Amino acid sequence: MNNLRDIWGARFVHYMTELQKYMKYVITGHLAIVLVFTMGAGAYAYSEWLKEVSVDFPAAILAAVVIAGALAYSPIVTLLKPADTVYFLPLEHKLDSYLKRAISWTLFSQLVLPLGLYVVALPLLAATETGSKEIFIGLAIGIVILKWLFVDIEYSFRHARSGAGIWGDRAVRFLVAALLIYSWFHAYLYVVVGSIIVLGIYSIYWRKIKNSKPFPYDHFIEVEQNRMMRFYRFANYFTDVPHLKGSVSRRGWLRAFMTTPVFGRTVAQSYLIKRTFLRTDDIFWLWVRLTVLSMLGALFIPFPIVAFIFAGALAFASAVQLIHALRAGDDFRMDMLFPEREEIRPSAIRKMVRTVQWIQAVAVMVAAVYLYGLTITPVVIGAIVLIISEATIRLTGEKKEIYD
Repeated sequence: MNNLRDIWGARFVHYMTELQKYMKYVITGHLAIVLVFTMGAGAYAYSEWLKEVSVDFPAAILAAVVIAGALAYSPIVTLLKPADTVYFLPLEHKLDSYLKRAISWTLFSQLVLPLGLYVVALPLLAATETGSKEIFIGLAIGIVILKWLFVDIEYSFRHARSGAGIWGDRAVRFLVAALLIYSWFHAYLYVVVGSIIVLGIYSIYWRKIKNSKPFPYDHFIEVEQNRMMRFYRFANYFTDVPHLKGSVSRRGWLRAFMTTPVFGRTVAQSYLIKRTFLRTDDIFWLWVRLTVLSMLGALFIPFPIVAFIFAGALAFASAVQLIHALRAGDDFRMDMLFPEREEIRPSAIRKMVRTVQWIQAVAVMVAAVYLYGLTITPVVIGAIVLIISEATIRLTGEKKEIYD
């Protein structure tokens, strides 16, 4: 296959197949339940808040900052692979046809976020009497043009600098875009025209620098690998992903929770499970994210029944994901050589999950006190987290391990 257009087409089909393969597990998992409750509660709270929002609320500034942030973050999706540094060299003069398709896909796949945020911001802008119908239509068109320009600039910048200082480039584009959007709402035409001229000059400058540099294969391949690894880590929360390369961190700031083992007195499996939880990035941050999300629900959901369901769903998600994650491992682990009974490890896993879910229950209960005060509601939320967690721990089937 010597045509780079055909190579892009083949890789794109494989990429979409890979996404669909894992997304079917994500969508049917607990995330769908959490999203439904989160979006429903958020939409209702947003609509209730709009009825009382003051016309002095800085809606233009808020919308400009949020939309500009979504526009400025424009990582390029190239689908390049490590072997391309060798096999693409004879076809390098045709590389533009491959990259044009990569940039087009990057634009259309990332355009959804800023346009979605814009649609969400429209009721707020209308409630605060910010802008008019003509301004809103013009801004929608401007968001599409700005996203196209920012994707092109980010590609040129990465090509020219091999990615060095990319956050500085994003900061520049964010500031100019925020100023442009804010000025558009208030019809400051001189500022709008000035911002467009600055972005045009900025784009032309990096295009010229890019044309004088060779294509940095290593940088774009690293960006692509990191992007796919983030997706695999996310999908791994819902199903086993064989492509995933796990990572661990020492996390010395948690050393207070790791006591020094004493020969003959420390239960080896309990020590190992605790250490695995604290130092394995995927497991630890999964629990932290779900706990923080549950606390945010307790902080901002004003309806007790919705808060109960939300906290319960996340407690179930936390417990079941931790159990499966701590049980997972290679076919052979060194702890299988420990002179201990087989039931010690499952018991240690249940104890570990039970302990962290107690911490989650207390954290959610404290967060609920901020919204509901010293009433029975925070206690009920904490109790629901504990009950759902304990039921999940008891009802989740054991995984048979062979130690012989």
